[in-house]
Amino acid sequence: MHHTTTTTPRTGRVSLLLTVCCLLWATALSGCMGMGTGNPDTDSASFTPQGSIALMRGVIDRNTSTVLLDMMSENESVKTIVMQHVPGSTGYRENREAARMLKDYRLATHVPADGYISPEGLDFFIGGWKRTAASGARIAVSSWYDGQTYGADLPRHHSLHFGYLAWYRDHGIPDDFYWFSLQAAPKGEYHILTQDELLQYRIITQ
Repeated sequence: MHHTTTTTPRTGRVSLLLTVCCLLWATALSGCMGMGTGNPDTDSASFTPQGSIALMRGVIDRNTSTVLLDMMSENESVKTIVMQHVPGSTGYRENREAARMLKDYRLATHVPADGYISPEGLDFFIGGWKRTAASGARIAVSSWYDGQTYGADLPRHHSLHFGYLAWYRDHGIPDDFYWFSLQAAPKGEYHILTQDELLQYRIITQ
């Protein structure tokens, strides 16, 4: 008795292998290009140019500087970054690296009436060489937390304060604002700055 064995033709196996490889390559490529899920609370920050402005949405991370650089290299007419929704960052180093590029390109920053920026987003915002916010804009402050310690719990002479103070001073923000931001809300919560506070602490420049 002869047994019939069904085998996949060689060409079929090759075709299947090529299809799988192409799918894997496409997935990797989409990740490199910063394609996200469409959720600005978790996706990396993106900049969408619209004439003289670029809308910013998403989390500031290690790719933000590169994304901003690429956007500006192709859109020299952009003069203002409109921070529509910036809910956080993955670290202060990535945040400040991206913020320094604002000065390099002489970019202003603006928060629209329906905009929201987190305390980490505020550190990016103050990098703008001009800073404005519409009535109704939500700009948050809170005590920083490094996973173990809240800044609000440290004495004023502690060395961990120095880097934050230097950053604010470099951008024309008084020391009083830093101390205020640590105590403005209960630990782990946010305080939305009022228009008077934005002016008092020179968070906005006009």
